[in-house]
Amino acid sequence: MPHTTVNGARLWFQETGAGPAVLNLHGSGFGHKNFAQATPRLAAHFRVIDFDMRGYGSSDRPLQDYSMAVWADDAAALLEALEVRRAHIHGTSMGGAVAIQFAASYPERTDRLVLNCATAKQDFAARLATRGWIETARAFGPGSRELAETIAFQCVSRSFLSGPNGGDTFVDGMAKMLGEANTAEIFVAACEAISTMDLRPLLSRIEAPTLVIGGDEDIRTPWVAGADGAGQDFIARTVPGARRYVIKGAAH
Repeated sequence: MPHTTVNGARLWFQETGAGPAVLNLHGSGFGHKNFAQATPRLAAHFRVIDFDMRGYGSSDRPLQDYSMAVWADDAAALLEALEVRRAHIHGTSMGGAVAIQFAASYPERTDRLVLNCATAKQDFAARLATRGWIETARAFGPGSRELAETIAFQCVSRSFLSGPNGGDTFVDGMAKMLGEANTAEIFVAACEAISTMDLRPLLSRIEAPTLVIGGDEDIRTPWVAGADGAGQDFIARTVPGARRYVIKGAAH
């Protein structure tokens, strides 16, 4: 599969479909497989660019300081390497935070912006949950059943977990995916970057037409965060002209 080197790191990427470019920015645990179900649908209408961000999957995994700015700068450099002047930017979970950073830092490269289950600043409850992810990954590893169970409980709706595609098969599949995409050190570094970030000052700088989308049962990045956080509702109210779409019965 193709790779390209940007900002000193070798990144794996793939392109699917044709049309206006869409750049997918994945969440903190899953690499490009985060979009395994979405990409084929998007590719019917768009040139979809999936990649493993620095630290994940088949891309280089350097031990370094990680931040939303590091990943956003890599995303911009990848578009440059692929000769893509502007793209629709679609980020999910941590990728949504990277997308906020990207749109604020690179408005000239951002066509439209989709923020999927994103947060701009974790509240105290979310930081507690993230601390739990860190301690579980350190104790058992990122591919452990223990971490997969914790993430499944916090991020997937009860109705899905109890349905035909949920249960132990789903949790075991999640553990396998987490183990393939992560090392413990970088999983922890990403969690620490999420826990300490504050993207609130960037939101009013975003110029792209923006859609904020998320589930009404999301407890990981809730629509309404605690007073010390900035959840999906805050993002939708603060990004100029942003639209919101609430998915009923969906979690993270």
